[in-house]
Amino acid sequence: MRQRKVKNLEEKYAGFEDILVYKPEEVRGNWAERSGHSKGIYLEVGCGKGRFISQLAEREPDNFFIAVEGNRSVMLRALEKVRELGLSNVVFVPNFIVDLHDWFEDGEIDGIYLNFSDPLPKNCSAKKRLTYRGKLRQYFDVLNESGVVRFKTDNTNLFNYSINEVIASDLRITKFTRDLHASPYNDDNIMTEYEGKFSGKGFNIKMMEISRIRKKGETMGLAALNGRVIPAQDKVFGISGRAKDAIKAKGHENVANATIGALLDDDGRLIVLSSVDGAVKNLKPVQYAEYAPIAGIPGFKEAATKAALGDFKTDRHIGIVATPGGTGALRNTIANYSCPGDKILTHDWCWPNYQNIAAEQGRGFETFEMFDEAGKFNFADLEYKINKLLRIQDRLVLILNTPANNPTGYSLSVYEWQQVVAILNRVPDDRIVALLVDIAYIDFAGDEKEVRAFLPELEELRSNVLPILAYSASKTFTFYGFRCAAMLCLADDEETADEFVRVCSYSSRSSWSNSPRGPQEVIAEIYSDAELLAKVDEERKGFREMLLSRGRAFEDAAGKAGLKIVPFRAGFFVSIPCEDPDAVCKRLEENDVYCVPMDKGVRVSIASISAAKCRKVPAIIKQALDSFK
Repeated sequence: MRQRKVKNLEEKYAGFEDILVYKPEEVRGNWAERSGHSKGIYLEVGCGKGRFISQLAEREPDNFFIAVEGNRSVMLRALEKVRELGLSNVVFVPNFIVDLHDWFEDGEIDGIYLNFSDPLPKNCSAKKRLTYRGKLRQYFDVLNESGVVRFKTDNTNLFNYSINEVIASDLRITKFTRDLHASPYNDDNIMTEYEGKFSGKGFNIKMMEISRIRKKGETMGLAALNGRVIPAQDKVFGISGRAKDAIKAKGHENVANATIGALLDDDGRLIVLSSVDGAVKNLKPVQYAEYAPIAGIPGFKEAATKAALGDFKTDRHIGIVATPGGTGALRNTIANYSCPGDKILTHDWCWPNYQNIAAEQGRGFETFEMFDEAGKFNFADLEYKINKLLRIQDRLVLILNTPANNPTGYSLSVYEWQQVVAILNRVPDDRIVALLVDIAYIDFAGDEKEVRAFLPELEELRSNVLPILAYSASKTFTFYGFRCAAMLCLADDEETADEFVRVCSYSSRSSWSNSPRGPQEVIAEIYSDAELLAKVDEERKGFREMLLSRGRAFEDAAGKAGLKIVPFRAGFFVSIPCEDPDAVCKRLEENDVYCVPMDKGVRVSIASISAAKCRKVPAIIKQALDSFK
């Protein structure tokens, strides 16, 4: 529909001179000064009646926004909206863009919005489209190195054309959906006038976010050209490597390497249960060389079920599949019980690899606050986030790492589990939840029966919630490098359990194929020999007590030093909340203490340092934190 020309337009424009920029070329290179040195400078090309830009500017008052619109009659309404809202962080350029280089210096803009651009459907008009590769090059010339272009449209042909132009321009699509309002990206979406109109008629809104792959002048490898820009070194193993170098130079007694989640003795040597070591050495060549069945050898599946459940006898139907470590169980659950574009939910204090595993499967990531202001488990935020996600997706993978959470050492009590089950039982019948309980550290969390006391609560879950256990034999039996684990579901019916085994086996076949046979044979052998099993249990109990004593030593020393720690009960790790974990960890390295920075604090592996160091390290951490005040 053609916009009618507004009468007395110039007269009406006179009242907006303070927010109009008629000659943007004169501001080139000085937009930061024009903005009052706001946090970021963002550009919308084709602002229309201003619904989007006015709401965005109101939501982000610390940023500065430049709205461009060639149709002055249309822009008048945008000017009026900004004035009505009393916004001072928006200016308008009443012109059509010819060349952005005339208006902005390279790197001067932080982000660009293209909302419902004219599709210009005729082939002869292709170069005039706002997503034409020549235009894209302009955008990324004036954007800074981290700047992105966000593009929305209802037009399928324009969207497909734009995808090809992005690829041809050697750029990267970092966010993508063909149904924005049903996607996780809708959470912070601001609708335009067109968007409201066309979505109301049933049209799907398409969206993509475009970023540069490389810095100017930078060469890239073949994988990087496809968006695979990965750090050269894993963060945890990188810090651990520096710790090992420090130990070589200064001696083990003078360095605390509290990085790796593996059980070490007081002298820093890896602990391997001698009873397990003997079983490993008794393996015959065929037992470790032959392929294992994809779902695992029968003896292992029987043994892993007993190991995971302990004395608990479930009335549910069990499905079990062997995986190469707990990571495999996480991968398979996400692959089969969520869809591309879905968000996975877990607590904010979590193993960082959860997010990596989700991203590799094309899933998003959401966290709930694990603890409230009183330091109690945050049931309210858990329920809020579950409901929030299930409003925009019809299924959800929820990951809870307990008992002995990595990185906090927190364990949910039976009462807390009852509250979690109650929350999940309030999920509507037409929504599905896969509850993945990561029990990797269960056998170092306390008494074997007490730490499994929550399992009966899982039987109270309704049929639209499937509980899945990720059990790590690698940790329980101290042979981390063997990568041996199992994923078990407790299904309401046999059909669901059978489906679980079928789909998870299929996922295994298409990723690692078969899990290692050797450790499966070892676990099967241990559980077939009551005397050997008793030796393993007794030996593990001794090391578990050693670990618990280290935790108590750290807690006591932290209290004396005035160091706040995240609620801790047992396990391999303790965490300390802080504002800048990376900086704190670097400061600690100056004092020969090596820890791992997390999103919300510093993780200390008490599994890898002695009780004496557990008593010493808290004061050093407190001193490091105080140095930043």
